[in-house]
Amino acid sequence: MMARSDLFSRITRAIPRFEFGRDEDSRAEISPVSTYYLIVVSAIVLTLFGLLMGFSAQSVTAIAAGDNPYVAYLRPLTFILVALILACVVACIPVWFFKRFAVLFFWITIAFQVLVFTPLGRAEGGNTNWLYIPGLPFLVQPSEFLKLALVLVLASSLSYSKTRLDDWRQILVKIGGLTFAALFMILLGHDMGTSIIVIAAALGTLWVSGVPKRWFLFLGMMLVPPATFFVYYNPTRLRRILAILPGNATRNLSAPEQIDHSLWAFGSGGLSGLGPGASREKWNYLQAAHTDFIFAIVGEEFGLLGTLAVILAFGLLVYGMLRLVRSSQDAFVRLAAGGVASWIGLQAVVNIFSVTKIGPVIGVPLPLVSYGGSSFLATAIAIGVVLSFAREEAGMSRWGIFHVLIRRRDPRITPQPRRV
Repeated sequence: MMARSDLFSRITRAIPRFEFGRDEDSRAEISPVSTYYLIVVSAIVLTLFGLLMGFSAQSVTAIAAGDNPYVAYLRPLTFILVALILACVVACIPVWFFKRFAVLFFWITIAFQVLVFTPLGRAEGGNTNWLYIPGLPFLVQPSEFLKLALVLVLASSLSYSKTRLDDWRQILVKIGGLTFAALFMILLGHDMGTSIIVIAAALGTLWVSGVPKRWFLFLGMMLVPPATFFVYYNPTRLRRILAILPGNATRNLSAPEQIDHSLWAFGSGGLSGLGPGASREKWNYLQAAHTDFIFAIVGEEFGLLGTLAVILAFGLLVYGMLRLVRSSQDAFVRLAAGGVASWIGLQAVVNIFSVTKIGPVIGVPLPLVSYGGSSFLATAIAIGVVLSFAREEAGMSRWGIFHVLIRRRDPRITPQPRRV
């Protein structure tokens, strides 16, 4: 009996606990280098897995069109490689740069979002949220970059020394005004899915800031009426929500819907999957197989074990960002990292819930795994920003060079004894 209690106490002590705003000594217990590599490794694993699954799902479309699948995949592969290079460049930018230009970046992305409603705007899937830029061979989705811009400008505003976090009027004007501006421009294009992720990123940033938690109950009550309006305004959204409620779903197997093919993909995969490239639903049965419903192809080809591995990688990625929130002494870094963690974490949950019919189909991609130019680029840059924070926290001012004031926090460097 005593051994069981000891084992239980060891397990409970191993469970990570997040207490924002702790004292300096407790923050020093977290290794910043471990946090950095936890984020890097998780992001790389998800990206490589996304490359594999993207080729597997997209090759079918190329074969059906009579094209060489390897040549057809060179275009998205090149785009992904460029995005990874940009993320590495962003990871080397110092933190002061993001602080200084956060407001400028926000209004630039707002300006690009406004261009969506000009003749340059394009509509896809019922959403007017795409932008054609002359000279580019692809469409750009400005709202994806608006997520990161909003997180940075909210972190800059909340970390300002004169901001009173206990004054709801000031928070409503400074934070509510910026968030409303972003949401208004996105909702004009009828993009409900992106709006949900933007709200999650804003609330995550606000939660980490330390404002009174009772405010979030009030914010939740304020969001219910507009959310209800936008759902009833669009019959498709209402039908998708009613479809997941018990007793309201009417399945016509002679004319299966997208979610039916998704569930069949998971059922075919079983525990270990059919094998890489052996998916059947991707052969023009499951729509958006290489974008929003890529997780279903993962379940079909790699089974339950593959889907759990993807979920574990996302959990480690968000966990690494939360470690940075917990350990950093810079308020801007804590707020921005918390906002990005909320954005990526909730977007992954929403996508997985949609594909597995736990939640309604909203139409947001799986971060780093789904094929999507703007989404992948914005997510990669956001992770690069967080890595910039983690690098500075670890003292890596340049590649392989550590700052003299905090180099002792790196476990790879043996502390030198002080001279008496």
